[in-house]
Amino acid sequence: MNTKIKFLEIMLSDLVSHRDTLELELNRVLNDDNSIITHKKIDFDKILGEITETNNKISLLSDFMSNLIQNNNNNKD
Repeated sequence: MNTKIKFLEIMLSDLVSHRDTLELELNRVLNDDNSIITHKKIDFDKILGEITETNNKISLLSDFMSNLIQNNNNNKD
């Protein structure tokens, strides 16, 4: 297997795990009844921004990996 593709698979796996952790944290903040609403809003917005950034990275790496796989398959033909 192409080492670039393998590296991207590892990076994608890491990003998906990170996003899952952020989603758990977002759920914790949402369900925390002991937090001041202003603090809850700030934390929620920060975590949501991190999830959005991580999703953008996942999308970008997925597109890049698809292009590498397609180029790799075209070179085999």
